[in-house]
This record gives sequence, C-alpha cells and structure tokens, in this order.
Amino acid sequence: MTVFADSSRFIMDLGMNNGDDTAYYLAKGFDVVALEANPALVEAARTRFAKEIAAKRLNIVEAAVWSKAGTVPFYVNEVNNHRSSVNLNWASHDGTPAHAVEVTAVTLGDLFDRFGTPLYLKVDVQGVDEMVLKQLRSQIIKPLYVSVEDCRFGYEFIAALADAGYDGFKLVDQSQVSSMRDPKVAYRFSEGSSGPFGEALPGHWLDRKEFEKLYSHTVRDRAGTRVAPRTHWWDIHAVKL
Repeated sequence: MTVFADSSRFIMDLGMNNGDDTAYYLAKGFDVVALEANPALVEAARTRFAKEIAAKRLNIVEAAVWSKAGTVPFYVNEVNNHRSSVNLNWASHDGTPAHAVEVTAVTLGDLFDRFGTPLYLKVDVQGVDEMVLKQLRSQIIKPLYVSVEDCRFGYEFIAALADAGYDGFKLVDQSQVSSMRDPKVAYRFSEGSSGPFGEALPGHWLDRKEFEKLYSHTVRDRAGTRVAPRTHWWDIHAVKL
C-alpha cells in the first residue's frame, strides 16, 4: 500500500543550484535536504547557509542523482550553470562549453533511505528528471507534493507522475515567478527560482485529463509542436488529492 508523507516536515531540493529555492523552504520553516553536483555551487551554499547547516536544518548532499550509486561524470556548463548535467548533450546545448568533473552518484531511493520521505520533492536535474520520476514510482512512501521542470518530455512526466499515484496537477509559468509572493512568510521570489509549491500555488488542482488539455493548449501539442513563446518556461506540479 502506497503512503503519501503528508505529515513530513522537510523538503528535498533536487538541483539546489544557487540555493534560492532552499532559502524559501527554510523561510517557510521546513528543514531541507538539498542535492547539488556542481562543486562550486556546493561550496557557495555551505557559506551562504552556514547557520542553517550548523543548526541541522539543512543537509547538503554533494552528488548527482542517477540510475545507480557510485560515481558519474558531471558536465559543468561554463556559461550557464543551470544547464549543467550528467548528460553531455544537455550540458553543452547550443554549443556552449562544458567540462567534466567526477562526482558521487545516488539514487532517489538512496536519499529516501538516508533522510526519509519529504513532504515536497522539487525535481530540477537537467536531463535526468524522467529517471527520477520513474524511480519515484517504486517508493512505498512518497512525497505528498512533487514538481518537475517541464521540457519536451512533458507528457512523459505527466504519465510518470500519474503512474506514481498523483492525481492532481498544476502548471506554473516560471517566467512569472519573480512577480509572485508568498504572503504567509512575506517572501518575494527571485528570478529563476522555482517559486511556491503545494497549496501556496495559485489556481485549482486539475485531474490528468483536464491538465493534459491545458498543457496541450499552453505549452506543446500532442505532436510535440511548441505552443508557448520561447520566453516562457514551465514547471509541472503534482499532488495526491
């Protein structure tokens, strides 16, 4: 029987990057487990969040999420660190330079076994997001909320989330996040951050059929043709209602 961790008091930030999402989750009063493979970003986060780490409110895992534990090459994009990935094609998109570093690799199950199941799982791990969602299906205890950055595999992401037991969906225009606020903690989101999650999101949860209809008219159609302007990008949020 699948259980959803509705009473968990921590958030798992897969793809911490510069730490702006982690800062929001901490401001909301949650403990955080943040995973980041880029050594330079990890070092910066350890300085930025020294007090929270000392208070045991934040655990930073310097690793990449992957299909099995061990080590894996991680490609650091030298122009835009948001594009860094274990997938070289992803990291060197548009011909931008990237260099490889060998990093620790962990699975989603490894993280859940070590830390427990979070209330909310944020997935933004360029090029391996679908792998994480497929690993989520095998977990007996799952997060109540999940988000994943949309890409050309959005329909596959929706299917994987539905297969994992999620039945409520929301679509968030990430280009508009910097105009959003969380009034409960007087928080203003920085540009490029993931923004609010769960019940703090605007709008109503849609079932899969309704959501896929919205997605097909807003982001890309079933044939894969992009509908949205290139200046807009999206996150898919899911919940167990």
